[in-house]
Amino acid sequence: MAEGSREGAAPTGKPLRERFADLAARVVSAVVLVLVVVLLLWWGEIPFTVGIILLAAGGLWELYSTFRRHGYRPAGWLSLAAGCSFPLMAYLIQRGDNIDLTPMLAALALYLPVLLAWCLFGPHSGSPTTDVAVSLLGVVLVGFCLSHFVLMLRFDSVSWTAPFAVIVMVWIYDAVAYFAGSAFGKHKLAPRVSPGKSWEGTLAGSAGAFIAAYVLYLTLNREWLTLGVSMELAALVCVFGPLGDLSESMVKRELGIKDMSSLIPGHGGIMDRFDSMFLTAVASYYFLRFLVFKL
Repeated sequence: MAEGSREGAAPTGKPLRERFADLAARVVSAVVLVLVVVLLLWWGEIPFTVGIILLAAGGLWELYSTFRRHGYRPAGWLSLAAGCSFPLMAYLIQRGDNIDLTPMLAALALYLPVLLAWCLFGPHSGSPTTDVAVSLLGVVLVGFCLSHFVLMLRFDSVSWTAPFAVIVMVWIYDAVAYFAGSAFGKHKLAPRVSPGKSWEGTLAGSAGAFIAAYVLYLTLNREWLTLGVSMELAALVCVFGPLGDLSESMVKRELGIKDMSSLIPGHGGIMDRFDSMFLTAVASYYFLRFLVFKL
C-alpha cells in the first residue's frame, strides 16, 4: 500500500499522542506480517501456498463484502472458490516437470461462462454487468495474480528466494513511500484517485526499493540474482506496485470509503495492505521466467 490512502488519514491537527499510536500500530502490524511471511517461506512450499490461499480468500471476502454493502451482488462464493483455486493449481504446476499454465487458463475460461450463467439466472443487483465485472476483477486481481508468487517457487533450488526478494522490495517501497509522503509529501501523484499519495513519497519509495534490491543482491548470494537483475526487479516494483495501489484506491474512491476493512491495525484490510503485490507478482514472475531463467 505505497503511501496508501491512509497517508492522508492523519491530519496535521491530530494530537501527537494519537499520531504516535497510529504509527506504532502500523509498525507493529508490518513487523508481524513480515515475520509471518518469512516463517511460511522458511517452513516450506506447502505452508507458503496455504498462506497465499488464505490471503486470497481474505482479500476476496473483503472485496465482495464491501461491494455488497454498497448494493451490489457479486458472485461471492463462486468467485471465492475460483480465486482460491489458482494458488493451489500454481503449486501443482511448479511441482511438475514442465511449466504449463494451461490448467490456470482453462480454469479462468471455464469460470467466465459459469459466472455469466449465474448473472443470467441467479440473484443480482440492478447492475448485473457491474456484478459480473466485480466478481471477475476479484478472481483475476487477487487469486490469479497472487498465485504467481507460488509459481516463483520453482525458480531456485532454494525455492523461497525469488518470492522473498520481490515481497521484501515491495514492502520496503511501501514503508518508505508512506513515511516520506506523510512527512514531506506536497505534490499529489493522482489527486482524483488517491489524494494522499505524493510524488515525494513515490520517489522516496523507489529509492528504498533500489536500496533493498542492492542489499538483497549482497546478502542472498544467489547466482541468478545479479546486480542487474536485482535492479530490474526493483524497477518493476516501482512501476507495478503503485499501479496496483492506485487501482485499489480507484475502487475505494468510487465507493466513497477509506479502507476495505479494519482487519490489520494501522493498515486497513488485506486488500489495503497487499494491493501493491498483485500486479508486481505477475510482472516479476514473467520477467524472471522468460528473461532470467529462460524457462
